[in-house]
Parts: sequence; C-alpha cells; structure tokens
Amino acid sequence: MSTDIPKLGWAGVVVNEGAEFTVEVQKLEVPEPSEYTPEYGTVSEMSNRSPEDDELLVRLNVTGLCMSDVHYMLNDWAVPKMSEMGVRCAGHEGAGVVVKVGANCQDAWKVGDRVGIKPLLDVCHNCEQCWSGRENYCAKANYTGLHSPGTYQQYLVTPAIYTSRIPDGVPDEVAGPIMCSASTMHRSLVESGLKPGNWVVFPGGGGGVGIQGIQLAR
Repeated sequence: MSTDIPKLGWAGVVVNEGAEFTVEVQKLEVPEPSEYTPEYGTVSEMSNRSPEDDELLVRLNVTGLCMSDVHYMLNDWAVPKMSEMGVRCAGHEGAGVVVKVGANCQDAWKVGDRVGIKPLLDVCHNCEQCWSGRENYCAKANYTGLHSPGTYQQYLVTPAIYTSRIPDGVPDEVAGPIMCSASTMHRSLVESGLKPGNWVVFPGGGGGVGIQGIQLAR
C-alpha cells in the first residue's frame, strides 16, 4: 500500500547546533516504514506491543513552529543533543497524509489517511503514567525532533500505534498546532479540575498557547 514516493525530500536541517545554529533547506533520503522497533527504549520494555504495531510513512503538508524546537537547536536545555540521537530536523506539530503503510498494520491504516505528528512520537504504553492516561509523563517517551526526526521535513516515519488521525473538515494548518499547543492547554485544563461556570486566567493569554486555552475553556 503506497503512492508515488521520491527518493529524496525537502527538509529544514539544523546546522551548527548550539548558540549559533542555522536552519538550511536541504534534501534528505526518504525513510522506509518497517516493523516498528523503538529507538528509545527496548522491545522488552514495551511488552504489550504486537506485530501489527508497524510504522507509517507520512508526507507532511504543514508543521507548526514551537519555541521548544528552538531550544533543541540551541541545545540550551538539560537534554542530549539532537545530533547525538542522529536527528537533523526539529519540529513536532505536523499534519499530513499517509503515503505508505507498514506490512502488518494495513487493516487499520490506508494510504490517504490524514494524520498528525505529536511532540511525543511514542511512549512505552506499559507504565503507570501510560495506563492512567498521563502518558505525557512517561519516563521512556520518545520526543519528536529530539530522539527521532522531527516535522521540519517532507517525509518521516511514525509508529502506527501512536499516530493521531485528523478528521475531515479540520484543515492541516489548524491540526498541526493542535498536536502541541492545544493539547498542552487541554491537559492543563483537565488537571486543573475546573468545572463549567468557573473562572480561569491565562497569564500571557495573547500568545498562541494562551489563545487556544481560552478557546478550549470556553
């Protein structure tokens, strides 16, 4: 199950990672979806996986821009360098379409499905945080654009088990930022315990995250 796929795709590649980084438009080899093996963690640590948990190849149409991407490229946070993980492209707010489906997940996915790429490319699915719907705190989370290639490129692979579907009627340019900034606010609102009729204040509410918080709260 695939469509016409080039050998090379355009990408925004971080150069000179650190305080003087730049992003250059280059062409990178288009990856091939395969039977999914986590790059961050081990198969034994993800014991509830099945052979159907293969990868999808996605052609991205849009990506959001997040300040955390800049921090990854600056390498000014207490995290490993992108380059140490073999990652050349940041980005974690992607929206696009499936162009190739791994051999073992073709019953659930098809070419042409609209999908989004989140800040977490995948989680372990096998810890207390994952079991309780708080997988954003998973200690073995695979961060998109840090541990695995990010959305500043045309093509990337994503594990089918943790890829988000985008419903018809939601434009790509809306769905992309929802993957990160809106989900950040949604999690905050859920954990706040707010009820209808309560007041809520968003410091710095004029920014993209705050605006989506206001929309969600309303």
